[in-house]
Amino acid sequence: YNTLLIARFMSGLPHGAFFGVGSVVAAQLATKGKEAQAISIMFAGLTFANLVGVPLGTKLGQVFSWRLTFGIIASLGLITMLAISLWVPNLKNTNKGSLVEQLSFFKKWEAWVLIVMISIGTSGLFAWISYISPLMTNVADLPKTKVPIIMTLIGLGMFVGNFIGGKLADTMSPNKAAIISFASMAICLVIVYFTSHIQIMAYIMSFITGLIAFTIGSPIQMMLINNGKGSETLAAAAGQASFNIGNALGAFLGGIPIAMGLGFNSQLWVGFIMASVGSIIAAIFLQLKSKRV
Repeated sequence: YNTLLIARFMSGLPHGAFFGVGSVVAAQLATKGKEAQAISIMFAGLTFANLVGVPLGTKLGQVFSWRLTFGIIASLGLITMLAISLWVPNLKNTNKGSLVEQLSFFKKWEAWVLIVMISIGTSGLFAWISYISPLMTNVADLPKTKVPIIMTLIGLGMFVGNFIGGKLADTMSPNKAAIISFASMAICLVIVYFTSHIQIMAYIMSFITGLIAFTIGSPIQMMLINNGKGSETLAAAAGQASFNIGNALGAFLGGIPIAMGLGFNSQLWVGFIMASVGSIIAAIFLQLKSKRV
């Protein structure tokens, strides 16, 4: 158990760095004006993993052995390393100066506003999805056997929403797309609260909320890259770190009203507040940037 615990921690360490570098590479390889869509294609791998990889890995572990699942994941990691080495172009490094100089990104007010915005705004998603199983079984009164179907619908929604977010960020601007995405997420969570006891709506809103939630991925990555000139990779990696903070924050805060006995849909109001605050911070950020131009 201790070995698995340490390995789990170690395997999580490269997450932010990988998606940070991947975002910058995708943006550099993209046609001018389609950078966010390129990032959404890169992130499609993550959403596809949620849609297919996670349930498939779980099923293989149940039928055969969890060791088989881990072995397949390790093999895919090696194949990915080889594929990157063979086919991803050796791009020019956009990071200028030493690591210390790149860390000056964190001296900018933009960096901390974006980190706070992402950490708070995305926690709205995790306040909902962290408690999706009790929400479906206790409020929607669905049997536990239907929860995997709900998770598949959420994953499918995220897969579609990821591409929509990329298109939005290139069509209007990443900042405006972030405002719309967080605000739409807040509205979705209110709708889920009032309709979660209706079984057909539980299915429909799982897909729609997953879709809306993941429109935020590409816009926030583009906001970080655009505001981290000379430290693009570090800025993009900070976005993934902030996303993980949102994961922990949403699960923690969402659990408080449930622990107080307010019901298994009470966390949706926490999610609504967090997503709304994220939208407000994005709007304030846009105003501050426009005044400085």
